[in-house]
Amino acid sequence: MTMISGASVAAAMLLGSMAPAVATTVTFGNLTDYLVDQPYFENGVRVDATNPGEALASEFMPGALHLDDAGTGLASGARFTTGGIFDVLGFSFISLGFTFFDEPPEVIGNILIRGFLNGAEVIQNSITLSPVFGTVQDINLGTTFSGLDAFTIEILYPNTQAFCDAPCGHLDLDSVSFDGVGPVPVPLPASGLLLGLAAGGMWLMRRRRRA
Repeated sequence: MTMISGASVAAAMLLGSMAPAVATTVTFGNLTDYLVDQPYFENGVRVDATNPGEALASEFMPGALHLDDAGTGLASGARFTTGGIFDVLGFSFISLGFTFFDEPPEVIGNILIRGFLNGAEVIQNSITLSPVFGTVQDINLGTTFSGLDAFTIEILYPNTQAFCDAPCGHLDLDSVSFDGVGPVPVPLPASGLLLGLAAGGMWLMRRRRRA
């Protein structure tokens, strides 16, 4: 009869508490309060405001993260981390348009997206916010933002001489999708841990007797 060692039992129990990395989406469905210098967590992803003192909050649409470019105390950008390496698949947002007091100019590339690895920026791109209020913009990143340990989305104040309100541009961010995100660790039940230790002790005793 094949004997299973206590070490094998303990290892199997530990492996059973783990699961492979999976695709996941941050929907901001639980973002119900103003988080100032506090992170928001969802599905193994941590979200921080890119600038200290700015608040993560839902402002116009419940279940979305509001970003604007100045003047409200709300976040102008969001930083996403998981504690490991991940890919960013894409995201969507609703444009809340611009607030210009004179003739609105053409605004190009006022949403900056960046990927980082080991503290260094490794990829950057930009997106243009639609000037039409209520426009849904779905962004598919393909494989370009892969192998990252941090990802940021920031809305920039337009580079223009036109007189603009503060904030000028607004959006509600939703459905930021990732691949390769590790699951939240499942703690081993106390009874299971004791069982594993006991099995390991019995295995050691058998080895000493044989010796």
